[in-house]
Amino acid sequence: MKAIITGGGTGGHIYPALAIADELKKRGWEILYLGSKQRMEAEIVPQKGYEFKGLASRQLPRNISLRIFSAFFYNLKAFVNALKIIYKSKADLVIGTGGFVAGPVVLAAVLLQKKTIIHEQNAYPGITNKVLALFVDYIFLNFPEAEKKLKANKKKIYLTGNPVRKEITSVDREKAYKALNLDDNLKTLLITGGSQGAEIINKNLIKLYQSVSEKRKFQIVHLTGKKNYDSVVQTLKENNINLDNKLIKVIAYLNEMEYALAVADLVISRAGATALSEIMICGIPSILIPLASAAEGHQFYNAKTLEKNGAALIIKEKELSEEILYEKVMKLFAENSRLKEMSKAAKESANYNSLEKIITLIDNIVSKD
Repeated sequence: MKAIITGGGTGGHIYPALAIADELKKRGWEILYLGSKQRMEAEIVPQKGYEFKGLASRQLPRNISLRIFSAFFYNLKAFVNALKIIYKSKADLVIGTGGFVAGPVVLAAVLLQKKTIIHEQNAYPGITNKVLALFVDYIFLNFPEAEKKLKANKKKIYLTGNPVRKEITSVDREKAYKALNLDDNLKTLLITGGSQGAEIINKNLIKLYQSVSEKRKFQIVHLTGKKNYDSVVQTLKENNINLDNKLIKVIAYLNEMEYALAVADLVISRAGATALSEIMICGIPSILIPLASAAEGHQFYNAKTLEKNGAALIIKEKELSEEILYEKVMKLFAENSRLKEMSKAAKESANYNSLEKIITLIDNIVSKD
């Protein structure tokens, strides 16, 4: 059997795709990944050992401008190339996990009458999946709220959850402390802006760093994002934060994200779907700062789901400050019972066995005539 998988632009689209690819590969499937030449997937997917073909797709501008003509041209070109690749590959199934690159690929598969699936990770679907939902054979959802936003036949919609890499849940906590050289007697604050980092979060952390340096009552693991690492280090030095302090770990990008999640007692994070799925399944209390510019405001809707269940606190970007962030972290660290309640709520909010559900559905789909 052969599957073509497409999705990209952010880790939130790429890593669920790779989780599905890994499991299908174990079962003997041949995998071809189609993504954008210019985005993260062009680097990440080949590193994971999968055949990758890049397309010259472009994101459609949200406002009317001359860029729309350029985007249309590139996406038409990507559509034609996808038609050729899918036809030659004789794929049994095409799976899209979101991002603008998935649009031309999945539409090409529909035209070629291939079996098609899209997976929507967010509580508020993106425009690509809203369009694709009208044409594909099957739709997998992470959040039940997303169904209300799709104008699609309900019979082809399945609530599967978001597939999480098995490494996330299988890592040994003691091993993670050693790998990161942390003190297992102290609480750990994990700060992450997602796969690309978050500049606005990085700029509002000085009071927390100063607290670690002066009081030494907790420790920080800060994943800055590659593009933000140098500016974060410079800012910390300018504020006399000693980066040789063993309680401070400033890291540009961590391949073994499972280590950071295993040691975290509290996380400050964006509200991308994949990040939240990992946070929930690990049972970590969270302070969520949704990306205000996210398409359709989907990160806010994702975060509201956790807040409603008692697993997270939300700070909107426009309300974010050093003082507010510091106060919320210190208050939660002072209330062990509250942290335990939030941890329990996070675990109860998680979709377990999501990958197994997805693979079972795929098996059923390809076995049909």
